[in-house]
Amino acid sequence: MKKYWIGVASNDHVKIGVKEGFAQFGHGKLSPIKRLRNGDIIIYYSPREEMNVKSLAIKGFTAIGVIEEKIPYNPPNPARVKVIYLAYFSPLSKIPGPKHFALTKYFFSMKHSKGMRWKWLQYEAFPKYGPVVRIGPRAVIIADRDMIKEILITKDLPKGQKYEQLRTGPEFPTLLTARDKTFHKQRRQIIAPAFSFKYLNSIEPLIHKCINELIVKLDEMISQNQHTVNIYKMIQLCSLDIIGETTFGGSFKFIENGEHPLPRKIFQELRRRIKTGMYPFLKPFMKQDPYLLNFMTSLIKKRRQENSKKKDLLEILLNTSGGEGGMLDIEVQHQAIEFLIAGSDTTNFSISMVMIKLIQNPDKMNILVKEIEEAFPEFNIDKLPSHDELKHLPYLNAVINETLRLHPINYDVGPGRITTEDTMIGDYFFPKGTTLVINMYRLHHSPKYWGDDVEEYIPERWLDPEKIPKDCFLPFSAGTRNCIGQNFAMMEIRIMVATLIRRYKFEDIPNQDMDIIHFFTASLKTKQYNIKINLRDLK
Repeated sequence: MKKYWIGVASNDHVKIGVKEGFAQFGHGKLSPIKRLRNGDIIIYYSPREEMNVKSLAIKGFTAIGVIEEKIPYNPPNPARVKVIYLAYFSPLSKIPGPKHFALTKYFFSMKHSKGMRWKWLQYEAFPKYGPVVRIGPRAVIIADRDMIKEILITKDLPKGQKYEQLRTGPEFPTLLTARDKTFHKQRRQIIAPAFSFKYLNSIEPLIHKCINELIVKLDEMISQNQHTVNIYKMIQLCSLDIIGETTFGGSFKFIENGEHPLPRKIFQELRRRIKTGMYPFLKPFMKQDPYLLNFMTSLIKKRRQENSKKKDLLEILLNTSGGEGGMLDIEVQHQAIEFLIAGSDTTNFSISMVMIKLIQNPDKMNILVKEIEEAFPEFNIDKLPSHDELKHLPYLNAVINETLRLHPINYDVGPGRITTEDTMIGDYFFPKGTTLVINMYRLHHSPKYWGDDVEEYIPERWLDPEKIPKDCFLPFSAGTRNCIGQNFAMMEIRIMVATLIRRYKFEDIPNQDMDIIHFFTASLKTKQYNIKINLRDLK
């Protein structure tokens, strides 16, 4: 006997589906649909006047169909239906991007696994699809100035679940990986004193001490006729010593001792976290190396045994343990590891790129040398230029800003923010649960904002602030989750760059591999850049 079935789309299903041209039958349940038989007649009814869905243009329709006698009903695979819906019928289907990327997140993950997704985005995806590109079933990457501001500042969307996969321990959120806004605010208040201007002024002599050790090492190499130096490596070792001296109570002595496994272990741990985040099924095969945790445990144990009170970040963290809202020692370990990873790799890359750009552009180098010589006519290794004096030098700041524009601290602002409800940002509708990745590299390299000379190294563009496009320079991110260490980083960059340029003459060695890889932070693929160095004639 024939049966007549009436399927009525609910408000929720219209909101999800009709805007894209269909509505779910049977409210997405298989049990009533399984009762359909050959010859049954379906009436699908969706009256426009009864649907009250805000801001959506809903078209009412009535459809009648018959279950064909020769084709028995076979319920579709729910997973397959879900994939088809996400790819072709979800609100994100209107956002441009490679069609196959809409089927699974792994196509984009493959771009990332080799550290080269930034290059694909900059030179293929954004030029072809525009500043908003769909990169997965529920993921979009954005390089539009106004949308970025709305995501990071106006709406301050929370961080996505992938941040949990970046933690050293899943149950120990840190300042970077915390998703809960209240937790992040409390943790930032605990750590903030270590990045205040008062504290930074107090540790400046420690930065000078580490840079002096770098000078001693370079002078020694020059005296032994070793004029070819891997500037990338030397800056990396010095940056790690600065972190040790200012954060953990003493230099790691990397400059003095040369090779050390820590930089390699940091890079390996970063890659492990990124890869297991992209491919969770790899976790059993890519176990966490205990080296970093053991390294930090040893530092904390030593500090406890010394019973000394040093004015550094580690002491600030340890002083909170045991108190209300304070941190357990295990939490201190995980937070300290984060600072070790974030502080070394990012600042090292920034300083290295400032130096490399100057060495590759001797005309710009000469302008900066003249500015520094005029500001500091006498150079004394025992009294390096102070940050208070350096921060007002216009061309030094222009050189640093131009390098940070071309090579921001992070090319992407982490794994992305997430919409906690259906959201309109700009002209785009993002359903609840959409991951929005901010791409700083494209924002800094967009001809729309910076002009046709966007790819050129022109520090002079920064000498006229009115010519800098508004809200288009965000090397340390923006909003409540901006980089807490940005003032520390700028101080270290200014002092090290000014000191090296004031004391040494540099010459480029052409035709070196400058390939950049980007996982969570950027780095030179070869981990080296060789230059020729000699002492400058000091007045």
